Amino acid sequence: MDPDVVEADRGGPSPRPRHRLRYAAICGVAVLGLVGVLLATAGPGGSTVAPFTLSRLGGGSPISYPVPGAGGNPVVINFFASWCTPCQTELPAFAAVAAQEEAAGSPVRFLGIDGNDDPASGLAMARASGVGYPVAQDYYESVANHLGISGLPDTVFIDRTGRLAHIIRGPVDAATFTHWIAVISSGGPPS
Repeated sequence: MDPDVVEADRGGPSPRPRHRLRYAAICGVAVLGLVGVLLATAGPGGSTVAPFTLSRLGGGSPISYPVPGAGGNPVVINFFASWCTPCQTELPAFAAVAAQEEAAGSPVRFLGIDGNDDPASGLAMARASGVGYPVAQDYYESVANHLGISGLPDTVFIDRTGRLAHIIRGPVDAATFTHWIAVISSGGPPS
């Protein structure tokens, strides 16, 4: 006789109650685990961006998020690579808007991350594009992967509480870029 089956009063097999409870417990844990994964990987507006530290492109002190000394400030991170044709067009415009925002006293901090790229080529592109904010190198795209970034260029907007406010996948025009900077600067809801 199968040890997992007992004969019911009517002569037919029925599962033991403890096996039903074990099955229900396993299903419950699986559902809770799935909900946890979904919450932890929630899209913009829900998840908190995890701290990271990367090597600075071209050497020097490492680049960190949260940005040291900028507690409570919103952050914009632009992911690019020198081999990415849309990045070659976007990066100079991104750098110009970032410079204007910084000159105007904007609370927003800007970071660049050169991913899956030859560091010398990424540095040359950043310099030629007029980038004045810190740029990190992340050859293996660990930060991009954590944020669900799968293409380039992508731009991440983080509000002053450290929550992911928005991701623009692909090139961003100046008007859209400026709109999202205003949203994370004001702390208001996106429109």
